[in-house]
Amino acid sequence: MADGHEPAASILVIDDDAGLRALYTTALERAGYSTIAVASGEAGLAVLRERDVALLLCDLGLPGISGFDVVRAVRAEPATATLPIILITGSGDAHSVIEGLEAGADDFLAKPIRLDELIARVATQARRQAAWAEQIQAELRTRLAIVAALGRLPASTDAAVAATGIADALASRTGAAFVGVIEILSAGRGRTLAAASSGDAQLASPGPRRLRELVDRALAGPWSEPLRPHGANDDEDPFWRAGLGLMASAPIFWEDRPVGVLVIGRSRSDGQVRPGAEHRLLAAVIEYAVTVGLAIGPLLAARGELAAERARLTHMLRVRAFGTVFQPIVNLESGAVVGHEALTRFTDGTRPDTRFVEAAHAGLALDYELAAIRTAIEQAANLPRGGFLGLNISPDVLAEAGPGLRSALRQPIKPIVLEVTEHAAILDYGRVRTVVEGLTAIRLAVDDAGAGYASLRHILELAPDFVKLDISLVRGIEHDPLRQSLIAGLVHYAARSGISLIAEGIEQPAEAETMRSLGVELGQGYLFGRPAAA
Repeated sequence: MADGHEPAASILVIDDDAGLRALYTTALERAGYSTIAVASGEAGLAVLRERDVALLLCDLGLPGISGFDVVRAVRAEPATATLPIILITGSGDAHSVIEGLEAGADDFLAKPIRLDELIARVATQARRQAAWAEQIQAELRTRLAIVAALGRLPASTDAAVAATGIADALASRTGAAFVGVIEILSAGRGRTLAAASSGDAQLASPGPRRLRELVDRALAGPWSEPLRPHGANDDEDPFWRAGLGLMASAPIFWEDRPVGVLVIGRSRSDGQVRPGAEHRLLAAVIEYAVTVGLAIGPLLAARGELAAERARLTHMLRVRAFGTVFQPIVNLESGAVVGHEALTRFTDGTRPDTRFVEAAHAGLALDYELAAIRTAIEQAANLPRGGFLGLNISPDVLAEAGPGLRSALRQPIKPIVLEVTEHAAILDYGRVRTVVEGLTAIRLAVDDAGAGYASLRHILELAPDFVKLDISLVRGIEHDPLRQSLIAGLVHYAARSGISLIAEGIEQPAEAETMRSLGVELGQGYLFGRPAAA
């Protein structure tokens, strides 16, 4: 059009009688409506596929497909499923009216048609459609405002904090009696991450049975449910007891994986539980769940992965899917075995350092290291008599273990040497020294000296009984004068400090001989024995 505006939607008239078509269109156009007129149902359906139409006026007795078939075809298409339809019948008999209503017609006119009645009925349907469209627009504007508000919430790396902000915002802006954000745990279990309410509803969190049901149903897709006092929703239902009359739920996704569930409930007394409310609530919850997924989906996914990993590692700990092997430590001068280092091996073949890192990430470092120590002490009963037992321990676990470590070390079969790895920082040396002093008859070793985080600081701060020289200092030492000089300096320091040096990773006789000639007292490596069960 010349002013650049789109033309108003037209009224589609379908009638095979050319005179009646002209009569209807003339009357409608005089009343201010635009029209499109066609002579068959097939032509009418073709128009509907190409153009927007405000209302369909259709005769029942058409050549080809009937008016009933036209109505059914219109209702079957999502784009025209709500289009107002007035059917024109030549007889006005009850059977035709009933069949037309069942097919999906909104109104009927019987021939001969009074034109003023035609205009009145068209106007009525147009008003209803306009009111319905305005209601939908208002609903969409409200949802858009809520989604925008959710997007403006402060970002947080804490899933619980972020979920609480979302639940509070949804409860206050929608007037919902209950809003819950549930995270999905392993094996389909759920846990309430945040809950909020408005009005008189008092429901902090549904119980385990209801949580499991919510997760199971949400995993199958969005759903809504009018609550009832009996049957499946009896008085034991916490939602019913809290005064809810309607609830809807939708899964929260991150990428293609459900990581949570959004639940919104309406009160039985808030006037909103009426026909149509269930579908509107469900549509809103689906939209909000998408926004929630964008906001906290990554956090929920990470929590879910961590929970699954923790469950897996806890199970392995419970079934003791690990054992201990021992490697001898010998006197380089005499070749006599003076002790053994206990080394943990996992039945699934995972490298010990990898598994202990996994355990630390899952918050199970203390549990894993103490379990490894207990197992090593138990199995050390089968070692030859005499000599000490070296047990690996991380600085953090040594600093935090307290009573758990003292219990694990109670009544050992052999003298214990705790080997503190140098590959991790020690933030509080005083705390570590205090713990060690509180352990009866325990000696200390700094492991992997020369390869780790703090270089020589562990040695200076902890004043250990043993220092284990890392394999990187030992391998090929016979051909490296600079490393020999470094070892000689450490030997001098050890002699002045009362420390015994242990060279790790010795595999060749030349390495053992060079270390012995430099004054290193003890050695460990494949040359003297591979790690093996006691």
